[in-house]
Amino acid sequence: MTRQRIVAAFVETLEDEAADDISMAAVAKRAKVAERTIYRHFKTRAELFAAAGEWIEDNVFSYIPFTSPDELPDIFRKLCKRFDRHPHLARAIAVTRAGRRVRAGFRRHLIDQHRRAMAPLVRHLPAKEVRKAEALASYLNNVLAWNAMREDFGMSSAEIADAIEWALRTLLNDVRQRDAAAVRSGKAGKSPRKRTATSKVPA
Repeated sequence: MTRQRIVAAFVETLEDEAADDISMAAVAKRAKVAERTIYRHFKTRAELFAAAGEWIEDNVFSYIPFTSPDELPDIFRKLCKRFDRHPHLARAIAVTRAGRRVRAGFRRHLIDQHRRAMAPLVRHLPAKEVRKAEALASYLNNVLAWNAMREDFGMSSAEIADAIEWALRTLLNDVRQRDAAAVRSGKAGKSPRKRTATSKVPA
């Protein structure tokens, strides 16, 4: 229970202060424990950051598993509503150094999910195009996109969700067309390194 109280206190401190660095003294004060108690449960700051990321994923934003990229627009729309309930925490994990460290673990898990979900759509594309498609899908389904559109353009979460859905649908349609074109052209599965200098890459 002490461990969970420390993690919750860390997340609350991050949400309240949205600072690039979170002092262990501030976390200890909020958790009502001695600072040395934190290091008894977490040998390093990295361990605490990782635990905080798992706690946020499980208890605050509850990232939703998916098996198809076509599910992403609806998932992102749900996430936008959750970001709205905790806007300061969402912003903190998007733009602060401490927040980026916290979300590093669950972002890696989410990127792996995107890669598996995209795999059936990109079976015949060159590795370079596969990487671009995976990266774009992952970036669009991201608190960074929510925060940037909210702060830079003053968009509501509903407007952001609509824009991301448009972008994701456009991306997925294009990926499917490219994959089908690769099959028709007989270049399916070939590495881009084997193409000649005059080969054309779809625009």
